[in-house]
Amino acid sequence: MQSKTKFFPSLGFGLGLRIPHYKEIFEHTPQVDWFEIISENFMDTGGQAKTNLARIRERYPVVMHGVALSIGTVDPLDSDYLKKLKILAHQIKPAWISDHLCWTGIAHKNTHDLLPVPYTAEALKHIVTRIKQVQDYLERPIALENPSTYLEFSGSDIPEAEFISAMAIESGCHLLLDINNVYVNCYNHGLDPQAYIDALPLDRVVQIHLSGHSNFGTHIIDTHDDHVIAPVWSLYKYVTHQAGRVLNTMIEWDDNIPSWDILYAELEKAQLAATDAKNYAPLPKIERAPSTLIDTSRSSLQFAQLRLQESILLRDTDSDDCGLWIRSKEGFEPAAQLAVYRNAYRYRLFDVTAVDYPLLKQYLGVRTFDGLIKRYVEQTSSRHFNIGRYASHLPKFVAEQLTADVFAYELATFENALVQMHDPEETVALTPEDLAAMTADLVMTSVLAPRAALQLFAFTYPVNEYYIAVFEMDNQTDAAAPPLRPEPSQSYVAVFRHEDVVWRMELAENEYWLLKKLFAGTPINQALEDLQAEFALPDADLSEHIFSWFSRWMRNGLLRRDT
Repeated sequence: MQSKTKFFPSLGFGLGLRIPHYKEIFEHTPQVDWFEIISENFMDTGGQAKTNLARIRERYPVVMHGVALSIGTVDPLDSDYLKKLKILAHQIKPAWISDHLCWTGIAHKNTHDLLPVPYTAEALKHIVTRIKQVQDYLERPIALENPSTYLEFSGSDIPEAEFISAMAIESGCHLLLDINNVYVNCYNHGLDPQAYIDALPLDRVVQIHLSGHSNFGTHIIDTHDDHVIAPVWSLYKYVTHQAGRVLNTMIEWDDNIPSWDILYAELEKAQLAATDAKNYAPLPKIERAPSTLIDTSRSSLQFAQLRLQESILLRDTDSDDCGLWIRSKEGFEPAAQLAVYRNAYRYRLFDVTAVDYPLLKQYLGVRTFDGLIKRYVEQTSSRHFNIGRYASHLPKFVAEQLTADVFAYELATFENALVQMHDPEETVALTPEDLAAMTADLVMTSVLAPRAALQLFAFTYPVNEYYIAVFEMDNQTDAAAPPLRPEPSQSYVAVFRHEDVVWRMELAENEYWLLKKLFAGTPINQALEDLQAEFALPDADLSEHIFSWFSRWMRNGLLRRDT
């Protein structure tokens, strides 16, 4: 593995790259030293996300921050994930790559959460080994973030900060120190923030995260939806002073995302705090007496993860015994700690699914739709590292749950195509100039292929007409009565992406038939003969149709140019 220092330059003060701020960034190129991206948002898509990232990369240094490496799981490392991570790194050349000290699932399931690891010698050895494997594969050291946690395994016998320190030193990885998470965990678990920080190897810290949180009295949840609070600023100044240098610092604000001016003002606070680090305010005192270890069985890492995952995924799992393996806290009992993860899992998957199907929601009505999505979440486990793929299985679920409602299934299929069409890799469109360079005979014997981002649909209902009717209705609200189901009427639609915009195109039956024939590999001349025979088209009508169709296909970029 190459020298570690070259991968961690001193960049200064950065922000998390979020879609609501693209307009400000592209139009004004604000004075930000660097941007951090969520790796998974860009490593599994070839659409506009990649185009926007390329524009950002031309102007700013970029770092990659992942949420799905799952370094702590006992499952094998996800080779597909690592391959896509490495490809993205090769494409954008990030200043560094980071992820979290956590696990996201076991037995090939994914909770899309940063689940806590037991702080034991077994877990430490396992994680150190995996970090080395990842670093060798990526051919660079990585940085791991201290995650926010809402429960502690009662079998943990290594203090959190000591575990993190040993992990970094033994594996050769670096640290992304989330100051807010230090405060959150110390509050939730009764730890001393200063002692926590003093136990860390600050020379291995390459990046700082600062963010807001939600305080529920008995516990804090790291929500990234508000300003950084004063005690966290104090901890940041203390870390900077103790480190003896200004660390790469970033503001995280991922929910209730504010205007650019508000976010940038928060970054300016960080800059001022770093220049005045020696004058840190008294650090918060929130240490409490530790509870007694109960889990004397010292259950294996695998069993601990399986037990937690089952408790999260299965709503009816008996949690009466969770006090045996979750450390009790004053005012924050084991069942309440577990509930944080249980509820977050369901809210997260409900939201990510519901947002993709507004048309289905209008048709079914809010109550029926919400009940459907809740059942989907309870009965469908996520198995892909990209949470955006979870909702793509809903059409099949709709067909199984609403067996008599074909229209609901077709709506779900249509909406899923509109969402997922943003992600296929871009392919070059065939142009009239390409055809002009070919002889007539060569054109007629050619085989045409569709762009990668294109799907053809034959529906038994006028789905696209319904889509237009719903979204052109004035003052449409969730409370409005859903439009009635239309009468059955065969319809044909192409859903495709061209110039990074997803389009819907109504097709005639014979036009749809011809495209299907062409895309199945039939040469143009043979496909036209078959079309004329199938629909008994006179020669004059066929010529008129073909000219019109091909002009439209070329204009909208439906066909792929072989390169």
